[in-house]
Amino acid sequence: MYSRNKYTKWLDQFAFKPAIKLISGMRRVGKSTLLQLQAESIRARDPHVPILVIDKESMDWDQVRTGEDLHHRVKAEFGGRPGVLMLDEVQEISGWERAVASLLKSASADIYVTGSNARVFSSELSDRLSGRHVELSVHPLTYAEFLEFSGEGDAREPFARFLRHGGMPGLHAISREDTMVFDYLRAIGDTVVLKDVVTRHQIRNVRLLGSLLRFVLDTSGSPLSAKRIADYLKSQNIRTSVDTVLDYLGYFVDARVLHRVRRHDLRGRRILEINDKYFAADVGLRNAILGHRGQDIGIQLETAVCNHLLAGGFSVEVGRWGEYEVDFVATREAARLYVQVAYLLPTAETLERELRPLRAVDDHHPRLLLSMDENFRPDHDGIRWCNVRDFLREFPSPVHG
Repeated sequence: MYSRNKYTKWLDQFAFKPAIKLISGMRRVGKSTLLQLQAESIRARDPHVPILVIDKESMDWDQVRTGEDLHHRVKAEFGGRPGVLMLDEVQEISGWERAVASLLKSASADIYVTGSNARVFSSELSDRLSGRHVELSVHPLTYAEFLEFSGEGDAREPFARFLRHGGMPGLHAISREDTMVFDYLRAIGDTVVLKDVVTRHQIRNVRLLGSLLRFVLDTSGSPLSAKRIADYLKSQNIRTSVDTVLDYLGYFVDARVLHRVRRHDLRGRRILEINDKYFAADVGLRNAILGHRGQDIGIQLETAVCNHLLAGGFSVEVGRWGEYEVDFVATREAARLYVQVAYLLPTAETLERELRPLRAVDDHHPRLLLSMDENFRPDHDGIRWCNVRDFLREFPSPVHG
């Protein structure tokens, strides 16, 4: 079993602290494995502590359907002793929030909860727990983790495979062969769509849902409005409303299939309310749904950089500065980084075109131009130009709860 140290260290530092550990992320990114690793770590500290793991993807736990069921089962299992409770895919238990809050207070339980839908950990939960929880967001493998899992050194071929197959951890137990990989990834996509979108939100028009997802993935990195999407669907003889499009986009974001990247007017210091950009949470999942296309290398690189920044605990926006647009404005606490991403910059004209938005930004924060070029002058008037593969391998990405 592979250990994702940045996550396990985070869990260890909160072990046996009086806070519920919420572990969120798309299905199959390794949340269950993290619970297993944490259980092993706890047993190594204290072999006698009772640990109850309830996996709602297993039929063994079908009888635990409500918060009341959960509360009674845990009380019976622990018998008044302090213990460790791990709830995997908790969104399958109705009313779990009240039960967990009660158990934290009355049973002295060390509680870990995973969920595949962002709305599981909603403001209602935050209100009920009133500051007694911390949250860890788990992402697909970064490129550095991909190399660790595969046992390879950094090189062109592993990086090309990372951009093709993405970072779902389970791939490393299956195959490197494209057909098997994409079959596996499509199965994950189908599971997410069915369980976390169609069933959860009682979607009837599955054709509309699928067409919307494919269109958004196909236009990744481009500004999108709900009206533009509705107009496209209408051109495909699929009628829908702007409100429905907005709802469906929200469902995919909640299920962590898509990341919504808002546009930020850096001069006016305000979030723009229209034309968000959407990126796949995993580049391999996008390739599996749309088919892998060599001409998509630019958006594959953008997607990889966006996901890497998010995995590092940064919030990510598109930056608007006058007439210019910076691909990513990454912010974490007081730190800010401006990032422009391109495939190749073979001429002075194309280089200047990519540098121009970064030059327009008038503050002291670092500015970075990333491309696949390997021979270049690294510094341009304070703008650092580097290889995107080096950035993804070396740029620090600590996890923040």
